[in-house]
Amino acid sequence: MASKKRENELEKLLTSMQTVHSKRMNALLSTMEDEDFIVAYFKTLEYAAPKLQRREISVESKETRIIIEHVTSVADSEEE
Repeated sequence: MASKKRENELEKLLTSMQTVHSKRMNALLSTMEDEDFIVAYFKTLEYAAPKLQRREISVESKETRIIIEHVTSVADSEEE
């Protein structure tokens, strides 16, 4: 029951971050000095859109063997 309540609170927080708090944050960001803005902007961005985890796709590679045959023919000499 506690986790369902926690989910509801999280949903409320996310909703307010996208509505009421986003308006307030935009107002604060617009009044900040450049250096403070950059720090706050990237922290907010990371919170709103967490870094994507790197995914490594492993594909089994099979050994490829290439055989090159050099075929030469000896010219028949005309001994007639």
